[in-house]
Amino acid sequence: IENRVKELINKVGLKEEMLDNYPNELSGGQRQRVGIARALAINPSIILMDEPFGAIDEITRKLLQDEILKIYKEYNMTIIFITHDIKEALKLGTRIMVMDKGELIQIDTPEQLIKNPKNIFVKELLGDNKIS
Repeated sequence: IENRVKELINKVGLKEEMLDNYPNELSGGQRQRVGIARALAINPSIILMDEPFGAIDEITRKLLQDEILKIYKEYNMTIIFITHDIKEALKLGTRIMVMDKGELIQIDTPEQLIKNPKNIFVKELLGDNKIS
């Protein structure tokens, strides 16, 4: 267990020295990383992340997004990522589901979403976003 904990802590970009810290001694970004490590501990085939970076500063948010991309590629698992941030969806998503008022509007790859928005809502949601 100890080896697995150390592996996951390193995987999410935390230092092993932090293992003795209490939650109130961790920053918001560090707490999010611990949550991701805990989710990965059981080797799930699917992870649901509901607005995981909503209350985090922009710099930490970008770092965590990059961590999620690395984890996705390494573990090749399905991550259902719920966000209201279209830039985040375009960066992290392989398939994006756009909803409006509880109604499914479009499911597509980021590229197809940008090239062929199904309606004006999707087009306005995307604005001038490009794939980065």
